[in-house]
Amino acid sequence: MISLALVGVAWAELPPRDYREALLGAVESEADRLIAAGALDEALSLVRDFRDEVAEDARLVYEESLILNLQGDARAAEARARDALALDDTLAVAWYDLGGLLLARGEDEEAEAAYTRAAAATVEHPQGWAAPVQLALIAAQRRDPVALETWLREGVRRGLRLRALLEQPTWVELLADPTSREVYDRLLLLYGEAGP
Repeated sequence: MISLALVGVAWAELPPRDYREALLGAVESEADRLIAAGALDEALSLVRDFRDEVAEDARLVYEESLILNLQGDARAAEARARDALALDDTLAVAWYDLGGLLLARGEDEEAEAAYTRAAAATVEHPQGWAAPVQLALIAAQRRDPVALETWLREGVRRGLRLRALLEQPTWVELLADPTSREVYDRLLLLYGEAGP
């Protein structure tokens, strides 16, 4: 009987489960599954319905932005990404995608600012090298070897394999520039990736 009383006390002291968080996670997972299956309209309806009927959340606004971008509506995707960031300005994926949308439109300075925010928010993320690589790309396009080297070094520090850049046509083209190639080759040698 005493052991049951102790269990009761222990249960009473546990915080209640965060059902809102669990529901949001389930909706995100289902939306991601639908996106992967190519059911973009269904994913968009799911996210919008949940937001309208249950809870407004920055992550779901971001999901809507992602879906709109995949559907080819860059302007609406940008607006939704900005809405997500208005709700939570620490949402790294929204900063990263906003950077991509701005870069595609030729808004390099705004894209750089968005990628810088994404980089700051993803220092410990397993793919934390992604925003520094985009910042290095912008630096290479500007022919700024100092910024190029700085961001490539940061990318490597976060797990980037420099040789992986040669698998991307944009980087192959940018590294045709002798100054950018010199920076790249020096870092290959420095980080032990040089060779055949």
